[in-house]
Amino acid sequence: MFGFDAYFYKNRVLIEGAGQYKTNEILTAFLEYDLPDLRELLESCKSYERKLHYPETFDEVARFDGLVQRATTFFSSLDEMIDQLPPYRDMKRKHNSLFELMNEHRYFFDNEPGIDHYENYPRPEYNDHFYTDLTFSDLDPDMCDGALQLNQKLRELVEQYRIFVEDCIRVKEVYAVFLEKLHQDKEYLNAKETAEVYRTFTSGLKERIRTYDKFEPSGTMSEVFVPQTIDDELVLCEKYRFSTLGGVLYIDLFKGLNNHFLPRRCGLCGRYFLLEATAYSLFCTRSTTDRKEKTYRDLGHRKTYADKVNSDPILLVYTKAYKQHYARYLKTKMSQNEFREWANYALELRQRAYDRELSFEEFAEEIRK
Repeated sequence: MFGFDAYFYKNRVLIEGAGQYKTNEILTAFLEYDLPDLRELLESCKSYERKLHYPETFDEVARFDGLVQRATTFFSSLDEMIDQLPPYRDMKRKHNSLFELMNEHRYFFDNEPGIDHYENYPRPEYNDHFYTDLTFSDLDPDMCDGALQLNQKLRELVEQYRIFVEDCIRVKEVYAVFLEKLHQDKEYLNAKETAEVYRTFTSGLKERIRTYDKFEPSGTMSEVFVPQTIDDELVLCEKYRFSTLGGVLYIDLFKGLNNHFLPRRCGLCGRYFLLEATAYSLFCTRSTTDRKEKTYRDLGHRKTYADKVNSDPILLVYTKAYKQHYARYLKTKMSQNEFREWANYALELRQRAYDRELSFEEFAEEIRK
């Protein structure tokens, strides 16, 4: 239900049935998406894993249809959320899986209690309800086998949803924290530095018991190499078959680590964006809310430079002197050539001050001339 085939080539991943994505584009979308309370969703999944089976007691018989109706609503709401996220939003996923599964075994159940389905009351094509008055121990041997098959399918169905929710928890509570550690130096790390951050981070997770609290993939995966046409060119791709979302996120993240395709949180708007091995930036390229022609990257770099100026006395003096001389040029009190000569000289003075060939006082006095 949540598994798919994926082809990896350079900094791209092609999802069968869902198109092409950049490396870590899917992870960025999950980090950015405002997911509901995942721990609450997980507890609901675990509850349905325990309770969704053919009723074994008369109390379970009485509550069974209500349980199925609540579970159907719950998993339908999960499907609606999943359909908003890549790669599933581009797939034609099957919905109402629980409803379809229950109807595969509708011979166990009555759609309307108290009605005998004879000639005048034929059974409906699909059940909307699933009532029964028999416990598991009341079934004959053939029916017991069918009930066991139903139980197995119910466990497998709910397990897939549970693992999906656990994968989302790992994204929000493990991958997000790891990425914060990775971006602490505010620049791309080399292979050794990346390995050191990873080793330190994962060593702190060793005592955790739950798999979704650890840095590891879920489900199963297998790999082969296959030829694939990409951009009208036949190339050799790594093809993986993943049984879960967690598998593809894990592999894709490490490919991004090697190639500097990494999600990070914008230093101004706080939302995630994808760094694409270009110049490292703390800020995204989304338009600001009040000035659509400006991006957060424009504002952020300006703020970063201003913070640097205010914390660097040499740069502060240089910036003030530059503005004063540029104003003279605009007022035609300096020619373009004069301003250009002064600007080159000012850069030389600034470097000499950094190299301590000039004292700060000498630099400040000379650059104002």
